[in-house]
Amino acid sequence: MTITGKDLYGSLTFGFYCLRENMQMINTINVFPVADGDTGSNITHTLKTILSTTDGTGSVADISDKFAKAALTGARGNSGMIVAQFFHGFSLIAREFEVLTLKELIDAVKEAVATAYRAVETPMEGTILTVMQSWASQLSRAEGSDIPLQIQLRRALRAARKAEKETTNQMELLKRMGVVDAGAKAFVSILEGVDQYIINPARVFSETDLLVHAAPNAIESDHTHENCRYRYCTEALLRIPQGDQQSVREAVTGLGDSLVLGSYQDQMRVHLHTDDPALMFERLGRCSSIEEQKVDDMFMQQLAAHARVADTVIVTDSSADIPQEVVDELRIYRIPQIIQVGETSFFDRITISSPMLLSIMESNSQKVSSSMPSIGEIQRHLEFLAQHYGHIVVLSVASKLSGTFNAYQLAAKALQEKGADISIIDTKLNASAQGLVAQEAARAVARGEQGESLLQSISETIERTTILVSVQSLEMMVAGGRIPKKLGSVLLKLNLKPVVGLSKEGGGAFHGIRLSRAGSISALVKRFMKVYREKGIQTYGLSYIGEPSLATSVAQIVEQRTGIKPLFVEQASPVIALHAGKGSISLSYIAKQ
Repeated sequence: MTITGKDLYGSLTFGFYCLRENMQMINTINVFPVADGDTGSNITHTLKTILSTTDGTGSVADISDKFAKAALTGARGNSGMIVAQFFHGFSLIAREFEVLTLKELIDAVKEAVATAYRAVETPMEGTILTVMQSWASQLSRAEGSDIPLQIQLRRALRAARKAEKETTNQMELLKRMGVVDAGAKAFVSILEGVDQYIINPARVFSETDLLVHAAPNAIESDHTHENCRYRYCTEALLRIPQGDQQSVREAVTGLGDSLVLGSYQDQMRVHLHTDDPALMFERLGRCSSIEEQKVDDMFMQQLAAHARVADTVIVTDSSADIPQEVVDELRIYRIPQIIQVGETSFFDRITISSPMLLSIMESNSQKVSSSMPSIGEIQRHLEFLAQHYGHIVVLSVASKLSGTFNAYQLAAKALQEKGADISIIDTKLNASAQGLVAQEAARAVARGEQGESLLQSISETIERTTILVSVQSLEMMVAGGRIPKKLGSVLLKLNLKPVVGLSKEGGGAFHGIRLSRAGSISALVKRFMKVYREKGIQTYGLSYIGEPSLATSVAQIVEQRTGIKPLFVEQASPVIALHAGKGSISLSYIAKQ
């Protein structure tokens, strides 16, 4: 038996549907590396993106190449990134063949697993990587055998199932929680779907109806953005009952211009130039299921192309609190992180706002989680910037809080190998502190600093930057794995109000516990004033989640005592709101040298 391009597509299609059936259960057992309950959703999204790029026609070379490209673009979360690199490695071998013999299949699988391992900075056994390796090792034993491929794949599936069960004892955290690794479970689910296809390949196209395939008649437009009335070029791929297309048009009417609507059966694609993507997607969500989003900041694109302040650009992610007018003035380029609401993904700060997120969370109607931007999405931004800037400096949210730093490194690698000058710095900070560092770096660029001198200046600023946060409730931090559950449960029962922050390494840190909200705020200000008296404060800023009144009052108190105006008082990003919870206030500062 040989493997055709149609077989690759059919196998993965069945793998996708089997994974989707187990998605919620996989989310439930997701405790590593962070108990944020989204591994199933992330890998499901990744496979969905892969399958949307082809209808299964073509050679093995064609299909594997499309899979690899789509996987890179659609990878979501750590496990999604590993799966994406698996497909990339597979394509490195498979792209040379029209069909695959057993030997060539084994060679492609070996390279796929090796590439997945190489993508992880510190590979750990007892994860999805372990199951991949066990599956590939068993399959490799079939080389030269006369036993049919169907039986060899069934044996490899059994080896993967065994490896999945053993993950519980390979990692202390999994053993303590009594679960298998979520990524490992997801990969086995995919293999079980592959097994269903191999048993009866004739079923795949009639039963699935290719529901994940993008509409071939969806309108793709390449609009020029010069002299545009609105800031954002937005696109949405929607699923909607046939006959309800008019409701989509009504939802976006009055929000912008350059509206283009394309439809095919129960799918629609919407293109719109608007100043309020969040409102646009909120309205679309009421009348349809949003499957994909795309937003480009046309204003920043024009500045990069025609109004640069220097040959160096400062890039950061949406965790950083920076007033929009400062972003525009200093040409700071922000890459949005992802907020997942049910099965719909939103761009942090752009297609979802903090008030909108808080409303969703308070209604408790859908599961909400966060994830880093995909490698492909980051790569898309970096490729654009590399065309216009000689040096790109990326200031990442703390690597101990998010996989974003690692995603930046992977996304930049190919461009760096082609000569792009990209520096990636782990700020070991987030929120208002990350925003302070980004602004100071951008001002240094505007003054003419560049190269190693600039990088050294940024590193020194990071060392002098601190974030203090008064948290109304630790419920979200505990649920998201940011605070140990045992400690968090005690604090929650006693209804204590902590002051938290980040360690020098970028991990969570406690700075004090108070009985009341007023006591927590007072402790925050006292710690700030102590640094002011002993070292001096260069600058500071505040961010808040929910109403701004208390943050504004704290800013006024600090200004009265120090005579220094805050650099900003900003609403924190939705991704920060998700983990810190409503009512939290952060006070960040850069101490004097």
